Order: sequence, then C-alpha cells, then structure tokens
Amino acid sequence: MSSTRDKPHVQDSGAESIALFEEDGFVWAVPRSGGEAMTENSKTPYASVIVPTYGERPVYLNDALRSVQGQRLAGAEYEIVVIDNSPTGSAIETVNDVNRDAVRPVRYAREPRAGLHNARHAGAREAHGEILVYIDDDVIVDQDWLKAVVSPFRDPQVGCVGGKAVPLWEAALPDWYLQFDAGYLSLLDLGEETKELKWPACVWGCNMAVRKSVLFSVGGFNPDGVGNKKRIWLRGDGECGLQEKIYKNGFKTVYEPKAWLQHRIPASRLTIEYFYWRLFTQGVQESYERVRRNRGQRLLIVRLLAHSAFCFLKAAHKYQGSLRHVNSRVRLRADAWSWYGRGQHQLRTALSTSLRKHVLQESYL
Repeated sequence: MSSTRDKPHVQDSGAESIALFEEDGFVWAVPRSGGEAMTENSKTPYASVIVPTYGERPVYLNDALRSVQGQRLAGAEYEIVVIDNSPTGSAIETVNDVNRDAVRPVRYAREPRAGLHNARHAGAREAHGEILVYIDDDVIVDQDWLKAVVSPFRDPQVGCVGGKAVPLWEAALPDWYLQFDAGYLSLLDLGEETKELKWPACVWGCNMAVRKSVLFSVGGFNPDGVGNKKRIWLRGDGECGLQEKIYKNGFKTVYEPKAWLQHRIPASRLTIEYFYWRLFTQGVQESYERVRRNRGQRLLIVRLLAHSAFCFLKAAHKYQGSLRHVNSRVRLRADAWSWYGRGQHQLRTALSTSLRKHVLQESYL
C-alpha cells in the first residue's frame, strides 16, 4: 500500500496536535508540537482499546472504562470500544453514564452471537486502529499501561504483546488457594524484564494486544467463554489458540511488565465451587486442543472414545486420592473435575457431528 505521509490527517488535542499517517498498511499517530520535525522514534501506533462485556458487572465496567480514559497519551493516539455480548444489551447504560462526563467518548457496539471470541472479533472489525488492545471488564489499568503495551509494536515482527496482571483481592484468600496456579484466575507475572516468549508460553486475554493485520491473517481467536454454561462444549483455547497461530506464522509474542493492570478477584472466585468449575472448563479446553492436534488421523472417533474412557478413569483415580490425602483434597478433586470435563468433551465430540465440525473448523472469524 502506498504511503500517505504527504497528506496527513491532523486532529487537535489542546496544546498538541496529532497527525495520523497510513504507511505500509500501518496507522501511526505522530505528535506535532511547535513545528517540530517528525522522526521515526516519535511515531506511536494508533491503538483501539476493546472491552468485551457480558453486561453482568456494570460497576466493574464503569471503573475499567474510567481507568482507560485516564491514560497519559495524546488525545488522538487511542480509542475505546465496548462490545456488548449480553442478550439484553444492558452495557449501553454504563457506556452512557461514562460518556456524560467523559473527556474521551467510548464507542458502543453489540455482538448478538454468544461467545467471547465473537465479541473480540466484533471489536476488531469496529476498530480504527492497527493495534487491538484487549482487556476484560473487571480490570483497572495503570496510567502508563497503554503506552507500555503499544511500544513493542515498533518492531514489525511483533504480532502480540501481553502485560502483567496483578490481583486486586476483594476477599480474604482461603488456605487451599496456594494449591493452584495463579493462571486459573488470569493472573500473570513473568518478572520485571521485557522478554520475547516462546511457545507454549502465553499471555492472558485480560491484558493483551495484537496487530490487527496479524489477527485477520492467522484466522483470529479460537472459541473461549460462551456465557451460557449449557454451551460449555463449544469452548476452545481462546487467546492461547490465537497465539499458537501467531507463533507458527513467524511473528513474535512479547511480555511487557510495564503494561500492568489490576485484575479484580471477587469473593465468588475464591470458593471451592468456582475452582471446581474452572478446572472443569480447563479440561474442556484441553480436550479441544487434543482434537485439533489429532485432526486428519485415521479412526478419529475411535481415538476420541478411547481417550474419553481414559479420562474418566483418571477422574476416578483423582477423586479416590482426595479421600486419602486431606491436605490436598481440594486440588485433587479439582483435578478430578478437570479430567471429567476433558472426558465428557472427548465423548461428546465423538458422538456429535456438529460439535466435531465446530472444533475442527479452520477459522472462527
């Protein structure tokens, strides 16, 4: 694509104005102060902050949006887009409340098809920026978060960037919590150094950015949360599936600790029942990944049935272990739920042509 640097589009933002350039298929926001010449180092990628929501946490969503509005960036360098994936469209009320006194208006769009991946893709289609920055509706970002998450994209080989997600505990931690990895609550801390990751290392979708052109070229996100628990069998490996495709297509994934945010952890996520459900969904995800890895193999349905039986035996073994080992009972029973979810998904995929087709499709865009 030819460069448009000779005819920039200039937006005013108080004392400073911003020129937006499209160059080599990439949109840049360049500060123009006092006639100062533009340089390669002054260019900042134009970002679209995308907030998918299911409309169940209006207070959290309000706080998340206001924290994003408080970024220390020039006015034209980013936009905020809320994608409402709820069946009622209730998030519009929160967006309207925020926009009543907003310095930076929030755009709103509906995605009626259930599924976090559908909401994320709708955000990508709505976005004006080349850098798509995804957060959950229950986070609070630092003032310099966006500047940090966008910075690694100056390297054209960077396809994905993720940052640190630290907990904002809203209840006391139970004694058994230390038996689990923090990733089950979408928390991430890989240290204080910026680093390029290697597969299978992943960053979490509550705090990640992806180059728009890369997202569409590799086939987008895989299925993730689907809202309704009755549709759990449609779940996949979400942002990890996307990152695997990014790695395989030769792009880099970078961890940037300065792009940090707080992830709210309410009391409802610190219960034994929640962790049993969370591990059950992990089992479904692992089954999805296994089916896709084995695509094209002979006797796929027989393999699925055999592995489902193996998973059910593992679940029974873990549960029996929980009866003997009191100190690790919660973790062992959670593992039993994980193996049970994996076995159920293997069985259902073997017996359902439509589910098998869903799991094996190339793209969910």
